[in-house]
Amino acid sequence: MKRWILLLLAIGSAMTAAQGVRQQGLGGLILPEPGAAPYNPAYAVYPSPYAEGEGFRLPLGLLRLVLPLFPETNAPGYFYDRQTFKERFDALSFYDQLTHLDSFLFNPARSPDEVVFSIGKDEIAITDGQGNPLNLDFSVGGGGRMASALTPPALLRVPLSTGVPGLGLEFTLVLGLGGLSVEASQDLEQAMRSGDLARCRSADPSPCALTGRTSAMSGVGLNLAYATPLPEIPGFEGKVYAGVRGEGFYGLGYLEAQATARPTFDQDGNPNGTEYEVRYFYSVPGNGTGFGVRADAGVVVDYQGFTFGLGVRNLVGFTRWSGTEVTVQNGGSSEAPAVRQSAGFTPAVFLNGAYRLPLEGGSLLIGADFSSADSSFHLGAEYAVGPYRLRAGAGLEGGFKFGLGGGVRLEGFSLDTALTVHQAPVVRGTVYGLALSVGF
Repeated sequence: MKRWILLLLAIGSAMTAAQGVRQQGLGGLILPEPGAAPYNPAYAVYPSPYAEGEGFRLPLGLLRLVLPLFPETNAPGYFYDRQTFKERFDALSFYDQLTHLDSFLFNPARSPDEVVFSIGKDEIAITDGQGNPLNLDFSVGGGGRMASALTPPALLRVPLSTGVPGLGLEFTLVLGLGGLSVEASQDLEQAMRSGDLARCRSADPSPCALTGRTSAMSGVGLNLAYATPLPEIPGFEGKVYAGVRGEGFYGLGYLEAQATARPTFDQDGNPNGTEYEVRYFYSVPGNGTGFGVRADAGVVVDYQGFTFGLGVRNLVGFTRWSGTEVTVQNGGSSEAPAVRQSAGFTPAVFLNGAYRLPLEGGSLLIGADFSSADSSFHLGAEYAVGPYRLRAGAGLEGGFKFGLGGGVRLEGFSLDTALTVHQAPVVRGTVYGLALSVGF
């Protein structure tokens, strides 16, 4: 039963990160519209000219997660076909599809068979079991470092009436993944760059290490926000909107994990294998507590058809998780009480803008966004003529990302589709996916 609950929590977490099909066709671009209010509270009252109704997103990614046809990502197979699960299931493929639940991935990333440190006379290389080089500087989402009041977007929002224009109060259910990262230690980077392998043998354990991180959290929250158009500014032919928000959450569960691989040497200094260490911290009711509060602010400027938004989340915040830290190394494990805490001024800036250019027989929408929380950037464009839409976009989000899509808006019916491209996490390579939404 516990394993089923963990699986459902993982799928729920992925759903919070799901993007609309229109957004995927724009390469991940977040347009200036009310849907961007989680990143900028001022968008809650902005009458966006860029918003378009979208139909039901078909969760095509679930096909890979639950059907026996795809054993490499079929997590439920653990419960009814243990042998196939043991032989075919791939954790990285599962993670890749889980974090792209809104699209069917044709070729999700494959886990390396092992991490191999190849140390020669004057060089060092890190590859998988087939000799393919691993990505030693990869980060997507929060990079697995989530001990922050900056919670993921809510899976469920329940608005509560306040009776005051512009004042919003809502109850939220938060489920979110904190991303994934892989990084090399400073000694490993210098050894690979200079060929000075002595530094890898300078201590035991070796200071040359490759570390991967991920995290996840769940909780319930209460958000209070206020947004309003500002009075007209003399001499300024535009409109300004502003918003503030306070968010608080009570934790239902938290997981933070990291795995480290480093080379080992014999008494003569020759490499003879790879040593692994896994550490994870968890907090659940009955074995720890978690809570946090934060304040956000944002502004939107609409000037002569151009929209620019600036949102600052976590202007000031505090979060604290108490739980247990477990270390697994050399076949043994140990655990001890631990705390994860963050406090103070740790802002996450979100910028986005858009402009619709009128054309003969149609219009061209151009937009861009940037988030300091995960160092992501997107640029996209949409050409509209009558009921038809053509979209394209690209960006940096844990590596290069590209989208190509289209749609149609008819009376009583809408259809959107997108072909997505992103960089495979951890291992090098390109992953292709397909997303679809239908509305009636």
